[in-house]
Amino acid sequence: MAMTTQPAALFGGLLTALALTAASAAVAAEEISGYRSAEFGMSSEEVLARLESDQIANIERHQTEHDDLLIDGERQVDGEPVTDLRYVFPAGSDRLALVVAFHPEVEDHAAVKEQLVSQYGQPWGEDMTEWWFEQLKGDMPQEPNGLTIWGGSESERQERSRFVRLWAFDDYLSVEYLDTRLLR
Repeated sequence: MAMTTQPAALFGGLLTALALTAASAAVAAEEISGYRSAEFGMSSEEVLARLESDQIANIERHQTEHDDLLIDGERQVDGEPVTDLRYVFPAGSDRLALVVAFHPEVEDHAAVKEQLVSQYGQPWGEDMTEWWFEQLKGDMPQEPNGLTIWGGSESERQERSRFVRLWAFDDYLSVEYLDTRLLR
């Protein structure tokens, strides 16, 4: 499973600054707390203990050259898009900061977006998303075709630093669940 986490890690600082500016633009139906039962801030051992209940298989654990701890796995559930997953624990921390879900079929875009809307409510408005898209797309290893963002609300239940980003590329989809405070 060849995946990179560089784009998300590189944008952590930018995302924190943008989150403060854009916080009032989003309203989410559900708190962004991680991916399935793996919650932001959990240790790698806590996350590993929950993967079976999330139906994650083919689990691999390894360090990057930048000393990030990665846990990779696959989720193949009937009726849902196939998903390759990467759980990221930044260097110097054993706290979950980022989960990247790769969907190898672009045709799954509508189903993936519908699931995210049902979980987190309507995404950010077009103006704010377009601004973020323009800021981030140039530093991506492959230029994306589109971006949809949820999160950043100032409500009691929602942290302003937590986001879900759906990236659309020519040949796959990527959904990032991130807590920008933990990516530092």
